[in-house]
Amino acid sequence: MITDAPTLVPRQREDERWVEREDEDALFRQLRLTVRQSLAAEDAATPAATLDPATAWQRLTDVGAWEFALPIDVDGLDLGQAVLAMVCEETGAARGAVPLLGTLTACELLTASPAGAGRDTALLDGIRSGEIAIAVPGRLPGPDGTAPTGLVRTVRRGTSTVSGIAGPFSVGVTPGALLLFLNTGPDTGSGATAAGPEPCVALLPLPAEGVTLRSLTDHGGGPCATAEFADAPLPSPRVLLEGEAARTALRRIGPRVAVQQAALLTGLTAAALTAVVSRIRERRQFGQPLIKHQAPRLRVAGLLARLDAVRWAVGDAARDLDAGRLTPGEAAGLTALAAETALDVTRDAVHLHGASGLARDAVVAGCYRRVAWEALRCGRPTALWQTVARTP
Repeated sequence: MITDAPTLVPRQREDERWVEREDEDALFRQLRLTVRQSLAAEDAATPAATLDPATAWQRLTDVGAWEFALPIDVDGLDLGQAVLAMVCEETGAARGAVPLLGTLTACELLTASPAGAGRDTALLDGIRSGEIAIAVPGRLPGPDGTAPTGLVRTVRRGTSTVSGIAGPFSVGVTPGALLLFLNTGPDTGSGATAAGPEPCVALLPLPAEGVTLRSLTDHGGGPCATAEFADAPLPSPRVLLEGEAARTALRRIGPRVAVQQAALLTGLTAAALTAVVSRIRERRQFGQPLIKHQAPRLRVAGLLARLDAVRWAVGDAARDLDAGRLTPGEAAGLTALAAETALDVTRDAVHLHGASGLARDAVVAGCYRRVAWEALRCGRPTALWQTVARTP
């Protein structure tokens, strides 16, 4: 019996949810290649070779990474969240220990604050030129827009101070300012009462009175530090947003920071797996390379499949952000998935390296040690899954 050939109905572009943007957009693919090449170490033949953070920062500046995040009306390019997520992923894959997320987030907050970008023109010029790096000490805002705990702003008779300890965070490039997400108590001098702590977003230039950056031991993941605030004065001009304006800003940037952090973790995971693949190709056992043995091949294949799944999810979430359809619950789930995958995959990568994977200068050891604290910056994965359960 002869039947007619089935009619093929072309899929609508909006339905193609799982197509990587670089495969459908030649310009995006070229931009990724440009960023990747700019972050490549000079000695690419050495697996552990990486750019020092200062050079990586300068390369990102030369590529124009900060202009990617700035709107057009302040001489930026405003290329969207998919491009910013790509920059974060490539920086993670290059193991660049630079204050990337803090600078990108500050660019958005400075241009979106009620005072406008005109108040901070000199600061924006410093960011654009690469002279000023902005770091977020400790925890990042939650995907659901909650301000992280740890730092407290106290107001006494109209004078603000900040107390607490926050960290770790990357300081491969010395930050010129700290972007602070705070909870503010009631003004104790006025006798006013409040139902609860009010969120506050501030940008504090360094050096500052009462602020100490303490370097932590670098175990291979890159230079990092904690920030200690001992009743550090916070002048009113340094407060970008507070109260309801801060809540609105946190709800807006929370999902964006979550996607960017997930992209950074994905890049670190990719760096560890690249080192693993190189290892099993070179290491010989029973007269042949490890890659010829079924057990390590299957194990690495499983790790690569998990990494690909997260990469697809990050790219999809970034496009959803640009389309305005990513919910806080979806952002929390993405960050939890990326954190759990990064922790599991980098730990297995250390095991696949054997004893050499524990060496401080081993790529997989450095990736695992950095992932150990980067994976918690948006909150513990268990807490993020709880956010998914109670958030639309």
